[in-house]
Amino acid sequence: MAQQKALIIQQEGGKLFLSHAVAPKENWYSIGRIYNASPKEMAPFNNTSTDKGLAIGQSLKIPLTKANFLQSGQPGADEVLVPLYHTVREKEGLYRIGQMYNKVSPEQIKSWNKLTSDEVSNGRNLIVGYLKVKKDLSILAKGGQTVSPPPAVVKTETKPADTEIKPEKKDIPPAKPAETKPPAKVEPVQTTTTTSIGIGGAFKNLYDEQAKTGGNKQNFSGKGAAFKSTSGWKDGKYYVLMNKVQPGTVVKVTNAVNGKFVYAKVLGEIPPIKENDGLLVRISNAATTELLFDEGSYQVEITWTKQ
Repeated sequence: MAQQKALIIQQEGGKLFLSHAVAPKENWYSIGRIYNASPKEMAPFNNTSTDKGLAIGQSLKIPLTKANFLQSGQPGADEVLVPLYHTVREKEGLYRIGQMYNKVSPEQIKSWNKLTSDEVSNGRNLIVGYLKVKKDLSILAKGGQTVSPPPAVVKTETKPADTEIKPEKKDIPPAKPAETKPPAKVEPVQTTTTTSIGIGGAFKNLYDEQAKTGGNKQNFSGKGAAFKSTSGWKDGKYYVLMNKVQPGTVVKVTNAVNGKFVYAKVLGEIPPIKENDGLLVRISNAATTELLFDEGSYQVEITWTKQ
């Protein structure tokens, strides 16, 4: 599911969810970032707890909630939309399909899928909603869209006949998400921020502003490690996870070995799991590339102004 494949909604006991096969090095929190889902909701949905580890290949159910499932309205400024699909089965019509997904109208399904008739063929994937993900955190964001889906269509009172469907003749295939090429790999000898963006990345000015209006300057040294993010490769927007620092604070991250540094914004705390024991900070992988860090953990110096 983490790859750019069609995301098919599943249903059990009236609850909607996606399926995810656990990959190596994934945990509750990294999977949660992919689907914009809280580990505190995912774990009980799977009849377990976040204290229990995950096995490679284990199948997880990702609940679709108000936080990550959109059928009307607009996404947040930091979100993109990824289409979610239903695979048409024998004798299913648009009315029956809509009833399965929060009673969305046939007209709405036709609008999302650019259909010109009520006829749909068996095995076809139809968009029935959108997954809202954070564009700077989720690898699914690469295949998403930043614009809103077509506006909601007023439901009609007439129920279309839900009988055996004839072979499709006039349907226009659903629009495919725009494909974007993955960012070019940055070689260690190159930098991503010293030309058009500036030394240290896009958050330098915000760091300077916080230094002027904030309180005491804080300096800490310790062990750092990376986390995956789609941001920073071209826009110079770097992020960190760090405990006891207010989200939104910009910190200066310095490679203690070579002196290279970037300015990164704090997204939140480091997930309290075993693999994070002893870490001072988790740094977005674009930033670790800019700092010329090798894989694994490394020694960093963190400086910021306490807000």
